[in-house]
Amino acid sequence: MPSILIVERQGAIKVLNVKKYVEEELFKKAGFKSSNGFVCHTTWKIEVANKKFNISLYGKLNGKANQENKYDFPPPVDKLLFFGNCILVNKNEIDDCVDFTCKEWDACYEHLFGGFEDIGDEDSEDEDIDSIELDPNVKRTKTGYIKDDFVVDDDELESDDYEDGEDADDDDEDNVVSRAPSKKASKPAVKKERKSNKSAFEFPVIEPTPVVEEFLDCTSELSEESYIEE
Repeated sequence: MPSILIVERQGAIKVLNVKKYVEEELFKKAGFKSSNGFVCHTTWKIEVANKKFNISLYGKLNGKANQENKYDFPPPVDKLLFFGNCILVNKNEIDDCVDFTCKEWDACYEHLFGGFEDIGDEDSEDEDIDSIELDPNVKRTKTGYIKDDFVVDDDELESDDYEDGEDADDDDEDNVVSRAPSKKASKPAVKKERKSNKSAFEFPVIEPTPVVEEFLDCTSELSEESYIEE
């Protein structure tokens, strides 16, 4: 007695044993009253775990609203929308229906999709990260971050990796290999050097030249000329 798989509308799969396989009556096994539109849409011929499979998918592409089949089928029918129940039938080389189990379909399903990633590996990596974050012996920065190649203390940045403007130039001039442990001790030297540098480039003060206001004498032009009557 061969077995077929019923892919129910909600996505569940169940095994159905048939006394006699008749392809024209598969629509009845799927729960339809009519065979209109219930046809084979694709056949997957594959080999999984040294076993050959010849799987055919039967179903309908027309139906009422809210009767859509929610199961995700592999390519090339992954874009098709089926209605109601569908049927998976596995056949041998002489086209006879043979037993087909859910476990076998799961293996074929994964093969048809190209394999799936093992989510458990990602979970184990997350667990390793969590264990490191919860470990009290792990060295941390003042802000609570774990010290690694990317996160360091602010003090370490200031003393080892980070050089800022004038302080870096001061170290070069003094030929200092490592920074002073205290910033306060280095401030007077910096200020003193700045003061001396300023006096070396101080410009002399030039007194402004007083401006003398001059007025043009035009009194002669304003005098009244005598008028001689002819």
